[in-house]
Formats: sequence, C-alpha cells, structure tokens
Amino acid sequence: MVLSQLSKVSDVDHDDFIVLAGEVYHENLLPHLSHFWLPLKGKRQGEWISELEKLIKLEKETDKVLVLHMLFSALPRLDWTMIGQLPYQNGIYIMFEKGESYRNMDRIVRVGTHRGQDRLKKRLRDHFVREDADSSIFRKNIGRTFLNMTLDPYLQVWEIDMHKSGEKRDYGHLIDERLEAELEAKISQYLRSSITFVCFPVDEEEERLRLEEGIIATLNSHPSFGPSNNWLGLNSPVPEIAGSGLWNRQGLDGQPLSANEVERIKWLVRFGNDSYRNNAGYKARIQRAVNCVTMTGKNYNSERKTADDIRKYIDKLLQEAKRRGEDYIDLVSGDIHKQLGMKNRMPQVCRIMYEKMQAGDKVIHTTPSGKSSTIKIRYYLK
Repeated sequence: MVLSQLSKVSDVDHDDFIVLAGEVYHENLLPHLSHFWLPLKGKRQGEWISELEKLIKLEKETDKVLVLHMLFSALPRLDWTMIGQLPYQNGIYIMFEKGESYRNMDRIVRVGTHRGQDRLKKRLRDHFVREDADSSIFRKNIGRTFLNMTLDPYLQVWEIDMHKSGEKRDYGHLIDERLEAELEAKISQYLRSSITFVCFPVDEEEERLRLEEGIIATLNSHPSFGPSNNWLGLNSPVPEIAGSGLWNRQGLDGQPLSANEVERIKWLVRFGNDSYRNNAGYKARIQRAVNCVTMTGKNYNSERKTADDIRKYIDKLLQEAKRRGEDYIDLVSGDIHKQLGMKNRMPQVCRIMYEKMQAGDKVIHTTPSGKSSTIKIRYYLK
C-alpha cells in the first residue's frame, strides 16, 4: 500500500528518500528504493529528537572542517577485522587515530582512496593486513617514523622501493630481512590497535580522486586543524606529515572542497552508505535476474552504450536545436536516459550533462545527489 502510494507521487528508482521511521515500518519498503537515508537507524525512539537536532546543527554549520568531522563521526566505525563487511567495492576511507581529537570528536588523520575499479577492500588490506610497506605508502610512512624515532640508519634502506626491479637489483643486498619482518609486525600492531576508519561509496575514479584531494586540502588549510603534542606523526622525517597532522603527502596544497562538493559528500555518506548496506544483496539478485532476460536484442545493445554515445547524443540534440534557430535548449537527464534505452546509467548521464556545460549555461533543476532523473540543464546555443 505504501509503495503504491509512493509510486504515484515519486520516482522510486531515482528520487532520494529520507526515512524517519522505525524498522518495522520501512523493512519491506527499502528493497524497492534505490536511494534512501535512515538518519534514525539504530536509535531508540527517545533519542530521535536529539538526533534530529544534531542533523539540523550540522546543516547550519558553515565551517567545512567541522562539518567533515561531524559527518564522518556519525558513520559506523570500522576496524581492520571488518574490511570484508563493506558492501561496496569503490569508495573513500577516512581514518582516525587513538589519542587524536578535534572539537571533542576523533580527529581525521588520513584520507585515502584507490585507483582503478573495485579495489577499495584490497587497498585497506594493503594497509592493515599485507605486511609489505612497498605496497602501502601508509605503512611506509609509519615505518619511516619508527625508524626515525631511534635514529636508525636503516631508514635509508627503508626509503628504497624494492618493488622496482632496478632498485632491487642495485640495493637488494642491503635488505635486512629479520629487521624488516620485525618492523612490519610492529607497523601492523600499531595500525590494528590505534587506527579505525569509516568509508563512503564513490563509484567513479575521477570523482574519488577529486574528493580525496579536496578533503585533504580542506583539512590542511584550516588554521584550527592540527595534531596533539603526542601524535606519532610528529616524529616523521617527512616534513609534510609532521607539519600537517595528516598521514598524507599528496593533496595537502590542492584545491579545497567547494560548497557543492561538501553537499555531494553529504549525499554520498548518507544515501550512498544506507542504500548500499540495505539493498546491495537484494538489488544484485534482481539485477542478475533482469540481465538473464535482457541480454539479447535491443536491451543488450542499450546496456553496451558508452559515455561517448551519451556525449554524441547530447551534441546531436544541441546541433538540431541550433539549426532550428533556437536560442537555447533544456535537456532533462531522465529523457536522455530513456531515449537511449539505458538501464541504471543515470549517474553517468548526469555527469556528462554537467560536463557539456559551457560558460553561461544554467542548471534549472537539481537534487542533493546531482544524479537523479529530474536534472534539468539549459544549454545556450549562441
């Protein structure tokens, strides 16, 4: 009944839903929604008002560093034993370190992601599980710090990336296998006992890398952000680490997050995490069933359309409108998605629509996700 009524006034496949209700109410509804957020999940009914007040406070806050800490602190905290529980394969991780705080919250000490697709869990295991510092810059930096604290001359050898064939050939004879095994074990013990993390899903590599840089630069550029006097990283021989309070070197002087990017992160943290956690298995089963039926004829071909096909189609619409002598044309993401016969490609359609914008073009309608079927952009033709 609820789903039927909801379908009459909304698009359950593409619209965003904030569900302020208990599990008994929404457990049978969520599998039918693609994008939803459960801000009261796990809270007793007596805590609902205070939780909503926190959310209102967050929405009113303009300090981006404080917003990031408030946002990430509200996510379920994970440790190295829980990597396999992540319901998605692509995303950004935010790390916290025991003893470090910011405005009475755990302080962010590292921001990271991964290149290539479906490598989030592997990247986290490179840090916490695989004892090979040449495969994890985080482990490499922790090891540098431990060696520097004792002025160990082996630091010079530790700096060499033995994964490079030339380096291994020229300097492999300097490796002290016993010392490195002990150091790797010490690094693992520290990471597993002192570092926790949260994650949020970001499917596309370009967006992952940009948001990673933006978060790092935003933290580093804020005058109130910094480490405690006891932070391990203060002993790092890497000036960027000791000076920033982050176990990061890249991105410190990058472009800080824009207001729109902060809103995008909010959406990914909220709608992305809850939707993936609750619907990943259900949606996957449904999609596999659909694929079995549609892998022939027209539907198969529509699934194989590429980003270039979308760009060419938009260019065609713009050119046709220009030939008709029109001053502008309004394009809607849902129309393009439907006209191209696509399935579950709305984020890509929206991204390319934004990409095609020129100076003077206007976003007539958007949503918090920026990737719904109702995105409307006006493209001027002269």
